Amino acid sequence: MLSRSTPAACVLELRLDRPRRLNALTLALARELLAAVQAGEADPAVRAILLTASGRAFSAGKDRDDPPTPEFVQLLQHLAAAMIASAKPVVAAVQGWAVGAGLELLLACDIVVAAPDAQFMLPEVNVGLFGTGGVLALLPRKIGLAKAKGALLLGQAFSAEEAERWGLIWKVAADAPGAALAIAAQLAQADPRSVGEIKRGLHAEVLGDFGAVLAREAQAHGRLK
Repeated sequence: MLSRSTPAACVLELRLDRPRRLNALTLALARELLAAVQAGEADPAVRAILLTASGRAFSAGKDRDDPPTPEFVQLLQHLAAAMIASAKPVVAAVQGWAVGAGLELLLACDIVVAAPDAQFMLPEVNVGLFGTGGVLALLPRKIGLAKAKGALLLGQAFSAEEAERWGLIWKVAADAPGAALAIAAQLAQADPRSVGEIKRGLHAEVLGDFGAVLAREAQAHGRLK
């Protein structure tokens, strides 16, 4: 369900590999992804992580056929915390749909490149659910409070062009996987101390106590059961 490769020196590619299910996230896949990110952080040979997906979508969100469990939310929160805390840059390439938990996964990435056909959506409000992965802090800090409220309260889809204009992603590129790989390869050749300090400094200034945000999200999930 998760493929690993090294497409460039010091770059670890983690590929969501459930194309028949539009790379919908299951409990098992979330566990595998968290373990892979943690292993990449601990491996001195890895200096950048590239997150990609097989098929025509990045991720359709949580797999509806996978039984709901509190552990799934916890895993997504741990995954977001690991990506935010990592000294190593995380780059993502997006094609097709990035929905719900799939989009929330991208929020914790450092640089996101989207194909022109990419579509984004946070539909949780339409089914009585709540976002996770630090969306309360990450989304408004990327796109502003007004846009974040619209995205979360209305649950409507928006395009790659809108995502770029709002500041959700770095850029739109015809060859999103190639562009993302080039960025990851460039970052892998940069001074890792500088990269780590830039990430830590920016997150400290902008996100504050990220753990408190995750705790509030967990409480909201508990109230919506």
